[in-house]
Amino acid sequence: MRQRRSSSTTLQLSLLLVGILLEITANFAANAADDSAVARAIQSIAAPGLIILLLVLVAGNVVVLWWENPRTKRPEWQSDRSPYPGLAAFAEDDAAVFFGREPQIKELIGRLHESGTDATERFICVTGASGSGKSSLVHAGVVPRLRTSRWSVLPTLVPAGEPLGRLAGLLVTLAGGDQPARLHDLRHDPNAFTHAVRQWRREHGNRYGRVLFVLDQLEELITLSGPADRRLFLDQIARALASDRRLWVLATLRLEFLDDLLAGDHPELFGAPAALGSIGRAEITTVIEEPARLAGMTFDDGLVARIADDTGTPDALPLLAYVLQELYLATRSGKGKSVGRATRETYDALGGVAGALARQADLVLAELRDRYDSDAILSALLRLVAMDGTEPTRRRVPMDELSADERQIVEAFVDARLLTTDATDGKPSVHVAHEALFRQWAPLRQEVRTRAEYLTRRTELERWAADWERAGRSDDYLLTGERLTLAGQWLDAMATAGQDVPGPRALVEASRRRDSAFLRRVSMSVGRYALANVDRYPELAVLLATAALADCARTPIAARALMSALAFSHAESVLSGHADAVRAVAWSPDGTSVATASRDGTARIWDASTGTVSRVLAGHDGMVDGIAWSPNGTLIATGGRDTFVRVWDPATGDQITALNCPDFLRAVAWSPDGRTLAASSRDERVRMWETGSWNLSATLAGHRGDVWGLSWSPDSMRLASASHDRTVIVWDVVAGQPVVILAGHLGFVEAVAFSPDGRWIATGSADESVRIWDAATGAERRSVGGHPDVIWSVAWTPDGTRLVYALGDASVRVWDTIRLCEVGALRGHDQTVWHAAVSPDGTRVLTGSGDTTARIWALQPAGAERTTLVGHTGPVTAVAVDTDGIVITGSDDGSVRHWTPDTPITYPFESPVVTVAASPTASVVAVALQNGTTHLLDIAEGSAHVIADGPEFESLSWSPDGSRLAGGAKDSVIHVLDARDRTSLFSLRGHTDWIGTLAWSPSGRFLASGSDDRTARVWNLEHPDAPIVLTGHQNYVDGLSWAPDEQRLATCSADWTIRLWELPGGESVRTMTGHERRVRAVAWSPDGRRLASASDDRTVRLWDVGSDEPEQIIGVHRDLVSSLAWLPDGDRVVSGSTDATARVWAADVDLDALTRTARKRVFRGLTQEERREHLLPAADE
Repeated sequence: MRQRRSSSTTLQLSLLLVGILLEITANFAANAADDSAVARAIQSIAAPGLIILLLVLVAGNVVVLWWENPRTKRPEWQSDRSPYPGLAAFAEDDAAVFFGREPQIKELIGRLHESGTDATERFICVTGASGSGKSSLVHAGVVPRLRTSRWSVLPTLVPAGEPLGRLAGLLVTLAGGDQPARLHDLRHDPNAFTHAVRQWRREHGNRYGRVLFVLDQLEELITLSGPADRRLFLDQIARALASDRRLWVLATLRLEFLDDLLAGDHPELFGAPAALGSIGRAEITTVIEEPARLAGMTFDDGLVARIADDTGTPDALPLLAYVLQELYLATRSGKGKSVGRATRETYDALGGVAGALARQADLVLAELRDRYDSDAILSALLRLVAMDGTEPTRRRVPMDELSADERQIVEAFVDARLLTTDATDGKPSVHVAHEALFRQWAPLRQEVRTRAEYLTRRTELERWAADWERAGRSDDYLLTGERLTLAGQWLDAMATAGQDVPGPRALVEASRRRDSAFLRRVSMSVGRYALANVDRYPELAVLLATAALADCARTPIAARALMSALAFSHAESVLSGHADAVRAVAWSPDGTSVATASRDGTARIWDASTGTVSRVLAGHDGMVDGIAWSPNGTLIATGGRDTFVRVWDPATGDQITALNCPDFLRAVAWSPDGRTLAASSRDERVRMWETGSWNLSATLAGHRGDVWGLSWSPDSMRLASASHDRTVIVWDVVAGQPVVILAGHLGFVEAVAFSPDGRWIATGSADESVRIWDAATGAERRSVGGHPDVIWSVAWTPDGTRLVYALGDASVRVWDTIRLCEVGALRGHDQTVWHAAVSPDGTRVLTGSGDTTARIWALQPAGAERTTLVGHTGPVTAVAVDTDGIVITGSDDGSVRHWTPDTPITYPFESPVVTVAASPTASVVAVALQNGTTHLLDIAEGSAHVIADGPEFESLSWSPDGSRLAGGAKDSVIHVLDARDRTSLFSLRGHTDWIGTLAWSPSGRFLASGSDDRTARVWNLEHPDAPIVLTGHQNYVDGLSWAPDEQRLATCSADWTIRLWELPGGESVRTMTGHERRVRAVAWSPDGRRLASASDDRTVRLWDVGSDEPEQIIGVHRDLVSSLAWLPDGDRVVSGSTDATARVWAADVDLDALTRTARKRVFRGLTQEERREHLLPAADE
């Protein structure tokens, strides 16, 4: 307990000490025998003077005591109003009729008169249960007596839901100014309240007097206020107390909230509360009788005792006050000027102490039911209920927030004195007169219990809205993520209940606007980041793009990122189960199973489609570095550091045999004919055994270092071995002698592979290069260097057009052996990729890594496309669609392909294909080649004839009737040819540079052309001398297309834009931007509503011709997109790309399906750190 000191007590002690001193002095004066110097001095002072001094000190003490504790007289009751306040608390002007708390009043006044040198001693918090009379004690008991004791009392403050706002209003009263300015002061100046009190003292001439500040219902700091405002509010109070030693604060608080304040800010203020308990029976009798006596009211004999006996519930005082008020009102005469006698009959009719409140509420409910049903009435009353935890508390509601019906209901309960209205802050509001109503009236009590969750949510939402309002509607207080979702749900529930809550509604709407815009920005930002990292971190790109679309907003850039990520995401499955690095992998001959060898001492067989383990081959006593499947799939060989080659039955997992070697085994390899098993060893040798007998048939010695990689020639006659001596030896296995030595690498060599046709050998080395050698001569044909790490493994695809090799940088690279360029990278492992193997059908790759996993990858991953047309070995330069709706492609590889559903047909030409155009009336395709010749290819007959030899056509277009073919040439001339007799009809001149695109109008009357001279022209073929020149593009015009109605023309350009032109005037009516690189081609949909475009930014886009923005990105290639065409159904678009593929896309993208596909390509989720880094919403737990 804190030590307190009374000023009067101090004075009394000092007087006692002085009195003792005077007594001693008197003794000295009367002692004649004492001859000391002190005695002589004292004796020289006259005794009357000492007596006078003593009397003065006593009188001074009496004056001080009278000054600090003047005699107070209970004020007289002269009002004709009820001496009982009902459910409301006693106010200061009710002091005359406030009885029953005299000891508590004296205790509080005593504490208030203590010296209070410590600021915390001058904060007294009266605590008690709801209904114990805390507010009445302070206002009607303590404050009136302090006013007669020369105290100044500031206006009482009730925090409500806006404590700083209420305090700002008080500052205006004390020191002037306007409320917004004062509120700003409170938020930014911790001494604002101190300054206001100081100014008030100066203006009222009260510099040193005692001042009391009453804080009523302080529990509202917890139930209705947010933590930030609560902290600022208590900061102001604490600083004022510390600065002004004559300021006292007297607060009231429901006892159950004391712990919350002790655990919060400024707990020191609440360390010594004044507890207010229940009152005894004698005091209850006083509470009943004395106010009645003053008001002239009498009781039937024994009624007072009966009422006192009935007062025994936790809500005793408010219920007692309410029934007494009703008794008083019932005893008044008709004119309301005289008071009669309270009878037992009246008391019983009211329902007694316990039932009066409920009875009155029932009466109001019954009256209102004539106009409203019970649910509507109780719902209106629920507007006045807030929840703190599980307990209902009062809630002030502005009258203007109530509907007309709700106001009618509320006013009926106000008339019954069950609700109270006030105009705090000048705004009329209503609240329950006392929380006893929640507990004592069964219908409302049950409704509160039933709707407790709803009320709790509403209370929380209103608190959020209040915080936002108090912060000046700052964006920092807007809701996001889960809180916004919940708030929206709660708001919808309130709307369903017919309740309008303007503050929360405004908060949710503003949050949704900000959240929508914010999430859209996040989606775009994450989409851009994912796009920039699709090739380096495809798994992360898939995760980010998926999250951007699913958790933020469906922006075009995020959709594009997802499609791009899928195009670069090769992963199909992760094989987890090994406890150490996976050193070697192998496909079964039928491609249905895979095998892995690990440094954990085991080999495993997995189902390739499900990724589940079917067999564990355990038997090695050490790391397993090599594994190989026999050509017929009936055996598996493994090589380990236990110096054994072990042969297994994959169907059962049984070991067939174990072949011993003198040193560690590195790799094992079956000959293609299955007759021989070879193994390499650390002892610089290669050994071979006969299958079946398992006899050692040969030992190949010649290397001068550890031997690792092995590869058989397709004819089983040669074996290539790679060594740490930096060479590869090609052995004649019959003679057991080297036939070729491949020397040139600058580091050790572990990777070696014969090409499928046996003509080439690929090797990979620690010198970070891959080399391709002539298998017959040993001559180096190609070196691919500059890799970031060691090449550990190489493998060819079955058609020999791709080389797959594994690197120490945790990636696998795919090299196009025709175009001599890298065309893919498989990324997803976390550590070195030791080995890579291509599936027998050439569509998938199996890898093993130091991260203890194996992975299966798609060599050509599927994205958003419906179909990928794979077969060209060079860029697809043109696409067209024939009269049957079948796609035709031309390629830089010198071929045209007709992609019939069963078996695509390839038509080879002697030069790369520049462009193709399908006749609209026959199975004929015009083909322009780089060598300057143009051919008519008859698809039905499979024959081709030269139609032009000389002009180097860059573009071709058929007339609608198929009789004429127009070609745009490098010489800036358009040549129109007769397709039947292959003769030149006429030429159109006017362009000044290459003509890269042509399009005949649907009627055949017009021909449009686009040129590198940055113009497009529309030629009226009846009057070709006066073409319409379309200017506006800032770079080459690469593509154009007529709308089906022939009234519009679309052009696209290297300036990254698409333009729409109105014809016949030739006005540019719209410029469409969005592509991020050169736009190569455009095509109108058959119905004329949409426009498709292809760009160097690798995207295929659809545009609504009535909008500047892209309708959607429907496809993403791995490289630039050069051409496109609509299929006749208008639901699909085909595009050709430098990535050597043509792809068919759905015109309406199903992003949900793409998202599902994406989730199958990743094998982890985003971490919370990754989400925070990219501002993504937190994942659901």
